[in-house]
Amino acid sequence: MNLINTLIASLLVLTVTSAVAADEAKTASFGDAEVAYSYQSTETGMAILTLVALVSETNNSLRGLKNNDRRRLSKLGQLIYQCKLMLYKPPDSSGGVNANTPILTSTNYSLFTGVDLPLDADERVGVQAQALQSVDESSLFTASLGNSDTYEGLWETLGGGEVINLKQFNVNLLTESDVIKSAESIDIKVRFPVYQVEKPVYQWSYSFNLKDFKRAVQHAEENCTPARLMELLNQSG
Repeated sequence: MNLINTLIASLLVLTVTSAVAADEAKTASFGDAEVAYSYQSTETGMAILTLVALVSETNNSLRGLKNNDRRRLSKLGQLIYQCKLMLYKPPDSSGGVNANTPILTSTNYSLFTGVDLPLDADERVGVQAQALQSVDESSLFTASLGNSDTYEGLWETLGGGEVINLKQFNVNLLTESDVIKSAESIDIKVRFPVYQVEKPVYQWSYSFNLKDFKRAVQHAEENCTPARLMELLNQSG
């Protein structure tokens, strides 16, 4: 995927000085999902381990959609999970680091929409997620489509006091809930503006199969650990 390569490149540019190249950068495939792995230790002493799991919509997911902005139809949406660990190692320190050294952990889900639309600080966008629960294939009485088998009402409003771009933004409702881990698929709707009387409201819909994505997220979580960062840092130190 082109976006994976772009993500890796951006991760490297953020943290690698002109004198020190990235120690490692790799990718792994999990069916239709991928994980980008990046580790850097720089002259400034900031060691960063980042894993990004990504899955794209299928071409079939675009059929029959009535999105009223053609920019949405030009690119497939992508659901992204990122886990980042950061540790500061003073440049003048020698050898390994202490096991009690603080490590900053950051995790988030984000949505790549393909809609390049910058929003001012006073503009807001609404995000809604509807997820279909995983079914028990070994049971004769499996789950069926219906209100009892879907998560409804997961809603958040973004913007209002901060400048964001609809092209890619964090989806906090996914980060703060376990909906991804317990769902088979998820539909995400983006509405801009949230409420509007005098102007038209634009809405974009995205649909993701989570079977492979959950495997990629699990792989990222299992390898995005302080112990792994310490191992990499001490190897390079």
